[in-house]
Amino acid sequence: MKTMKTLFLILGIIFTIYSCTKEETITPVDFPKNLKVENFKFPEDSLQIMSWVENQDTQKIVAHAWGIWAGLTEPTNQKFNGQTLLVFETWMGVQELAALSANRQVADKNIIRKNRTHLNPPKQFGHGFLLTGEKHIVDSNFSVLETVSYDPTAAKFVTENLLFNQSKLNTFKVKEKVGKVPEFPNTSITIKPTYYAGVPDKNGYIRVPVWTEPRVPGAYKYTEWNEWVFVDIKNKQEEGKVIYPTKNPTPSSGDMYWSTCNLNEFIHYKIDRVGADYLNNHQDVGTLPSRQFIQGDYVLLVAMHVTTKEFKNWTWQTFFWTPDVENPPFPSSYFEASLMPVELKGAASHYAVSVAYAMVWPNQPITGGTDKDAIPIISFNPYLEGGFGPKVFSLPNKFRPDFVYGMQTNCMSCHALSTMTGKNGYTTNQYIDMMDTTLFKNDVKLDFTWSIQGNINSDK
Repeated sequence: MKTMKTLFLILGIIFTIYSCTKEETITPVDFPKNLKVENFKFPEDSLQIMSWVENQDTQKIVAHAWGIWAGLTEPTNQKFNGQTLLVFETWMGVQELAALSANRQVADKNIIRKNRTHLNPPKQFGHGFLLTGEKHIVDSNFSVLETVSYDPTAAKFVTENLLFNQSKLNTFKVKEKVGKVPEFPNTSITIKPTYYAGVPDKNGYIRVPVWTEPRVPGAYKYTEWNEWVFVDIKNKQEEGKVIYPTKNPTPSSGDMYWSTCNLNEFIHYKIDRVGADYLNNHQDVGTLPSRQFIQGDYVLLVAMHVTTKEFKNWTWQTFFWTPDVENPPFPSSYFEASLMPVELKGAASHYAVSVAYAMVWPNQPITGGTDKDAIPIISFNPYLEGGFGPKVFSLPNKFRPDFVYGMQTNCMSCHALSTMTGKNGYTTNQYIDMMDTTLFKNDVKLDFTWSIQGNINSDK
């Protein structure tokens, strides 16, 4: 008997050592098939989506956006640093894909990573700084960080076609005409998960700025919102408690109670040593101040742009964390919140949605359309576009000249301008003719993907 106990003890020790030393890896996971969300299908038939758009069927459009969110946030069977990975967390980032493209490698099923996709300051903040010279656009606190990632089918397509390589993009250029890259397959999804990197105080609370609808249009960067929730990293708050943001950065005990939520109400993770080292070595914002990241720092998902190539102009939806899930602020609404599927549970159910499956109502054709008598469709993310002012938008708005702020944008209008040179810059909400030679002649359209333009390999 003693011999058997000793044997089991030895085997247990060996298993423990193996488990502790086994190298963790991440394998990209496809968007879930047969997702258990009522009346949802992916990819949806392009003609079906077009009928929603033509009929301005916002109920069907919003419901579809929620189905996409449910699929992105579904847990996988993979763990990293002891935490179960969600589907979107397994996807490769554009910097990784550009590196593969530079080496003529394809992101196929054999690609396995040994770390999460690295976080970076949002590129659009940097673009805004270059366009305006206004330093407040750059996140000098390094609190808002992003990854831009592609699902496995989009990752394979973009690397197989070498679309991050300047030499390849040049082949699509047509003198005195409009060039374009091949269109992505209809299963393609690109995302921009955006995180808030907060440091807990001595009591274990992270103060996070939250968006509330401003009364007048303007540029409202997250550092200027002046309303906060406190996040309890120990998850000791009552389940289901209604959260009321506070305007007091050092609230009283009573105010603190009502403005505090649990960490598990955010999609989040802890930065590991590799991730911290990367951030500390890539804070290249000139003379602006930086911060020091350490292993174990929390990052909380506060926003995510999501687009799918289910029809020609892609679908566009954006999500942001909100304390009032049932009645979120603009650019979301009670109507959009009411369509959240019952299957959505846990942290993923604490986000609001805003959609833009067209540039304006009524929908306009790919070319030859007009803004005349149109109704603008506004869809932006407060954590990403909320701080943008007039100088950021280099393309004038002929539809609504008074649209000069980030909170007057539409994802589709802005991404329609993405080209190899990036010469058109950004715009606020208006109709964009996709064959407009004044915008696209002697350039190469990138199928609405600014992420290609921002990561081009300058090969010969």
